[in-house]
Formats: sequence, C-alpha cells, structure tokens
Amino acid sequence: MDLSEISNNPHRHPWELSRARFILGLLEGKESLSAGSRILDIGAGDLYFALEMNRRTSATIDAVDTAFDSSTPCPSGIERFKSLDEIHDRKYRIICALDVLEHVAEDEDLLNQLISMLEPGGLLLITVPAFQLLFSYHDLKLKHYRRYHRGHLMYLIRNPGEVRIEESFYFFHLLFFVRLFQKIIEFCFGIKPKVPGPHAVNHWRHPEEHFFSRAVGGILRTDARLSRFLARFGVRIPGLSLCMVLRKNS
Repeated sequence: MDLSEISNNPHRHPWELSRARFILGLLEGKESLSAGSRILDIGAGDLYFALEMNRRTSATIDAVDTAFDSSTPCPSGIERFKSLDEIHDRKYRIICALDVLEHVAEDEDLLNQLISMLEPGGLLLITVPAFQLLFSYHDLKLKHYRRYHRGHLMYLIRNPGEVRIEESFYFFHLLFFVRLFQKIIEFCFGIKPKVPGPHAVNHWRHPEEHFFSRAVGGILRTDARLSRFLARFGVRIPGLSLCMVLRKNS
C-alpha cells in the first residue's frame, strides 16, 4: 500500500492481496532466488510486498520509496532507501515496479533507468493502471499522471534490443467494467473532482479471513491467471491493470 493511503484500518483490500499473491506466483515460476541474489522493490510503500518476498527468498531486497522515514527500523533482509540516487553500482536479478510509473512525470526516464539497473538475464516486472479512457477522479485522488496501454509502455523503451518482452497482459477484467461504469457516471452527470478523499483500498471493512474477502480475492486471482493464460495465445481482454515482464539480454 502507498504510504499516503495508510489509515488505522488493519484490513487490506482483496485487490492488493490478490495482486501481490499473483505477482509472487509469477516470479516464483520464473526465477529461483537464493543468497547472493538481489531484488529491488521500487515504490515499496508500507513494505507489504517486500516483506512477502522476504519470506519466500533468501535474496537481499532493496526497497525504495520517497515517503520512507529513515528513523523507522527496517526488517532483517531488507534495505530501505528514499531514492534510487542513494543506490550506487548495484545490479539486480529482479526489479519490481508495481503501480509506480503512473506516479512519475518522467516515466520514460525511470523505466529506462530501471532497465539499466538489471544484471544480464535479469527480470523487470511492471504493473500499471490500464487505458487512459478510464482516467477519472479515482486517478486524480491517487496523483496519477496517466494510464497505459501495452503499445504505450513498449514505446517508452529507448533501446528495445536491450530487453525482450517475456509476457504482457491486461488483468482484473471485472474491475475494468466497474471503473468504466464509474467513468460513464462521472461524464454523464458532470461530477467534478472535489477535495481528494480516502481511497477505498484503505477502507475495506473485512479481515482477510472473512468469507467475503476470500471470495473477492479468489475471483480476482482467477481473473489474473486467466488473463495471463489467454495472452499466451494472443488474446488480450481489456483489464483495469497491465502487467509487462521484461528480460534483459545476456
């Protein structure tokens, strides 16, 4: 979760839990990480995803977020940085940028900087909100500059020969239609953004073990797995999010 979204609510939204578990499963299917490997989690927020990775691997994890408080103790196995400028001469086996690029004005510069930080054969996994058509009050509240489609993300890579795209697919199709309905309501009734309010991710009422949370989470994970499977055959159904996996050439 983004540090700006943290509240006193202890319950994580099924969207966040489902995305994390799906991405972790995807990574585990591609890489076997051991001591000596290094992972970068950029836009690490409250460290939820970094901690989940830390439980599953003996690799060292570097977590970057501009909102980090350096006085807060950092868990074992994770190094914390406020900026990529604090990291010198490190190369990474895996870099995760989960819903980060849309928050950055110079997204092309950041994307290519991350590619340069990969070791040969390393993996860059990106998720971003999909389709500018869906840009709405929700995006303004979260300080998004834009949403993406697959071709847009590919266009940002300055040296396409440096990396290859292993996978790219949209996911969370059901949420795409929910957001599209919200956008239509905004347009038709002239709803204008007011003072940004709290984001729904930090206002989920049910614990993870609750039947409703488990049901919603199960639907979202199934949705993401189906998306990935269909993309292997060139079928890309519009979704709320876009995932792209880049492999740096050896």
